[in-house]
Amino acid sequence: MTLRPSGVAALFCLGLSGGAVVAQQPFLSEQHWTLLQGEASGTVAYENLRRLVRLHRVPATPEFDQAAGVMLGLARDYRLTDVHEEHFPIDGRRHYGLLRSYYAWRVDHATLWQRRPDPLLLGDWASDPIRLADFSHSARLEAPLIDVGAGTQASDYEGKNVEGKIVLADGNLAAVQRLAVMRFGAAGIVSDMPNQTTAWSGLDQSLVRWGHLDASLPRGFAFMLSHAAAQSLRTELATGQTVLLDADLEAEIGPGQWTIVTGTIPGTDPSQNEVVFSCHLDHQRPGANDNGSGCVTILEVARLLNRLIESGRLPRPLRTLRFIWGPEIDGTVAYLTAHPDLLRRMRADIHMDMVGGDLFKNKSVLHVTETPWSLPSFVTDVGASFADRIRAGAGRYTEDGSGGDDAVLEDRAGGEGTRNGFFADRTAFTEGSDEDDYDAFGVPSLYLRDWPDITIHTDHDRLDQIDPTKLRRVALLGAAAGYSLASLTADQAPAWLPYLAAQGAARLAESFTHAQALALDQALIPPVAWYESRNVIAQTLRRETAELASLVDYVGAGNPADQTIILESLTQQAATLDAWLDALATSRGVTAAQPAAPWAADPDANRVPHRVAGPGRLLYQNDDVLLDRLGRERLDQVQLLSGAQGRLFHVGEKSALYAFEIVNFVDGKRSVAAIRDAVSAEFGPIPLALVADYLKACEQAKIVSLTP
Repeated sequence: MTLRPSGVAALFCLGLSGGAVVAQQPFLSEQHWTLLQGEASGTVAYENLRRLVRLHRVPATPEFDQAAGVMLGLARDYRLTDVHEEHFPIDGRRHYGLLRSYYAWRVDHATLWQRRPDPLLLGDWASDPIRLADFSHSARLEAPLIDVGAGTQASDYEGKNVEGKIVLADGNLAAVQRLAVMRFGAAGIVSDMPNQTTAWSGLDQSLVRWGHLDASLPRGFAFMLSHAAAQSLRTELATGQTVLLDADLEAEIGPGQWTIVTGTIPGTDPSQNEVVFSCHLDHQRPGANDNGSGCVTILEVARLLNRLIESGRLPRPLRTLRFIWGPEIDGTVAYLTAHPDLLRRMRADIHMDMVGGDLFKNKSVLHVTETPWSLPSFVTDVGASFADRIRAGAGRYTEDGSGGDDAVLEDRAGGEGTRNGFFADRTAFTEGSDEDDYDAFGVPSLYLRDWPDITIHTDHDRLDQIDPTKLRRVALLGAAAGYSLASLTADQAPAWLPYLAAQGAARLAESFTHAQALALDQALIPPVAWYESRNVIAQTLRRETAELASLVDYVGAGNPADQTIILESLTQQAATLDAWLDALATSRGVTAAQPAAPWAADPDANRVPHRVAGPGRLLYQNDDVLLDRLGRERLDQVQLLSGAQGRLFHVGEKSALYAFEIVNFVDGKRSVAAIRDAVSAEFGPIPLALVADYLKACEQAKIVSLTP
């Protein structure tokens, strides 16, 4: 197939305005879509979820291994191939990739009673394990409660003797442990620490939130209370009453193992590699949406695809489909590190982390999340197209009751699913789950996630917050995307290319809004505003051309003439956008012929970083590679991580995103300046000095080396 320029333009228009009824094309035939839709079951996923929510699935605990056993048994029931468990030893010292392993935890029993002023059971591990913070140590004592406010600064303890007592605090739990327990001698903590802030935070004061202590510290325990219960205790203490608590718990922290369950649906050609479905199995009880929903939904994908393939109704794909259930981040890194042969064969990942929340109960919108700009890939467009198809069908049905099949409801045979619309969109890359690790290891991920979720990390993340209709829809979306990616051949790629090019053209056009805002930003002097605005267009063009190239790389072939014509069209489109920005710069008094980099004279600009450590992220909850290797004093000097700000830039809460991408862009070819421009277009302008400073810290930590 050879595309003429006029034909390319017409396809771009189709991509912008085409009907969603055929949005699954060109990736999947209508016949195959109908087969997948009919087989997908939200009821099956919902009933499997019922088994998981009974377990407190903290990694490296007996309850987590029980959950792994549930998934192992179901995967075997669904006749997946090579279903097995793998175990990875952990001891707080062993490393997998760059990350240090954590610890195992076993609890025999734990209760917290209020003895005075009135007897009241405040926490019981047996009935409600979320009330005991992870990695609490054994204790048996009766002690008064002391209110220390946040408890995260030494000033919170002035004039208060907390030695041997229990403190009431609402600050970061590990920080309270370090101060109250380790420094000032408190025995333990009662906490109503907030986390996962959303617009609805604080409205429901009965929520009990999941807490985590630092397992590397030798002592301390914490019980979690709702804000309402904690406020009641604060009121009693404020009136001068003595609150006497009785804590009795037996727990053990030490070496153990991470357990990972895997299984496959074999493809017809092992040389065509694999498509991976991933999730994280760990979480507190009940943990229905986070992330029981992701676990049972990729399991439902496995069930429905294997059933259709084994029955002969659906052709077996070229590529093997692999399904992985394990501990979040840590388990993924351990698995990928232990299987470099499998890692080399992984061509794409479909990751599900919270995909079943009922919008009207927990406000959960499903996001189809892009790969980072450091790993541009066509896989996001594939997933987004199927989300569009489902959303359009559900939207029509909610408006006039027509097209029930296209709505993909789960009310068949008395199912409990809603008739809600499908609230789904496409969003930019963000950190948050195991997809980061696949992306950091070079495997592009289609990340499906609910956000916000007002019950996340609480005892209210229950089964009754889950919509079986949504589970069915996401299972269909995942199955369609995974099967399409696993079945794609070089002969089919020419039919995919125009659709993907149209999406790229649309995004390039959308980038002008951002670029224009920078060009007109009165906080920037005109020459700088011009440079930053043109940089957005240049970097977006690079991303979109790389996404098209990723399709060619995926199938290993392509028509150079088709690619040249499409790339020429995108380049021409970018030139038109640049001309508009040039006119804006002229209107602001700029007279130069070309924009100049504000940092051109910086001696670090042309230095080229090279990766000397293995792939992977540098930061996760229990591990901070730079902290481990540099120490706290040096880490606090890293401007990017300390919230530095300047005339162009306020890091806000994006420091982790910048840090992830700065390191992920290191390829031995890009200069510090090129990396600065890439992350500036993705997240917002950042001074080159901050990028250079962060890379120098990474060099000191032996993550990268910088050429002179």
